[in-house]
Amino acid sequence: MLEKLLRLVATGGIHSHAVLAEKLDVTEPLLDQMIESLVRLGYLRPVDDTCPSRCEGCPMHETCGIGSGGRLWVLTERGERAAEAQG
Repeated sequence: MLEKLLRLVATGGIHSHAVLAEKLDVTEPLLDQMIESLVRLGYLRPVDDTCPSRCEGCPMHETCGIGSGGRLWVLTERGERAAEAQG
């Protein structure tokens, strides 16, 4: 199941908790645990939520979850390699 989550994240874009949980057929609390596992394993890292520009001039301002109070994670190099290996 972690591999499937990793592949979903690797597709890019912004994915809400609700959408990811639905695609994986898990609850949002379980999804949180899965995300934390991928962080601990070094496949994901949280994005700093203290953006200095506060979205002004940022090319991601329309899709970024930071400004809306969301949490963001990105793949690490290790996560990218693992997602590619899973094809």
